[in-house]
Amino acid sequence: MSFITAYHSKLLLPENATYQWSKGFTRHSSSGMIKNVDMWSLIKQSIEQEMQAKGYRPIAEAEQADINISFVAVLASDMSDAEIATRYGLVPALMVHNVDKNNYEKGTLIFDVVNPKTNQLAWRTAGQALATLKDIPLEERKSRIDVFVKKLLAFLPEK
Repeated sequence: MSFITAYHSKLLLPENATYQWSKGFTRHSSSGMIKNVDMWSLIKQSIEQEMQAKGYRPIAEAEQADINISFVAVLASDMSDAEIATRYGLVPALMVHNVDKNNYEKGTLIFDVVNPKTNQLAWRTAGQALATLKDIPLEERKSRIDVFVKKLLAFLPEK
């Protein structure tokens, strides 16, 4: 695994900070499926779980949240490191050599925090790891995603 975090602007958050998914936040890939498992939904659930574990409260879209969040998840076959760097301004640069490409592929997860008052990017983190393409039990896949998301959001301040 490889991670990188960038702070783009100062964002002071209250003790009981709230979040909501950014307006227009949707899937960025056509399928998001690995072995008939909806990876996008598993990642979204894991992020919500970690945000709440850090003390952030989700609120309804109609309300004004303290932060807006979103993520992008892609496999290397869908977006190269060069494209990620150009589009998002950072890349974790996980080096992968001699990997069974039938069973593993490098995946990237980028998580953004936007200040809803200014609509400016306040915080971005990205991580890369080898995604298991083979058929594994759903609970094992979910557990792997949870560990990855926990590490990805490690530097997001707790509330």
